[in-house]
Amino acid sequence: MEKVRILVVDDDPFCSSLLLSILGDDYQVTTVNSGLDVIDISTIQKPDCIFLDIMMPGKNGYQVLKDLKDNPLTTTIPVIIVSGLVEESDQNLGLRLGASGYISKPINPAEVFTVLKECKCNT
Repeated sequence: MEKVRILVVDDDPFCSSLLLSILGDDYQVTTVNSGLDVIDISTIQKPDCIFLDIMMPGKNGYQVLKDLKDNPLTTTIPVIIVSGLVEESDQNLGLRLGASGYISKPINPAEVFTVLKECKCNT
């Protein structure tokens, strides 16, 4: 059986590496350090789920999320925001733009698996 494909988008190498170490045994994980090419990568690799940071240079996560949800080829991909922005207004904005879940940094491994299950990204 093929592993679930996850795309991690984060400009912080520590966070990307942490998610890779948490998910790498059970999922096929690809990491990218910029939001600029997420649409192209997503249409080619067709991830089953995307973990998306908000605060990134070039194109922030909210812009990437809007682009993903506006594109018919990527609109159904569940997006889980992983961010240091912990205010309720930040979380609400992400969910309003179409995110399926929200994980606050620092990353808690148990929370990663809980949100994956809630977003139905683990099947």
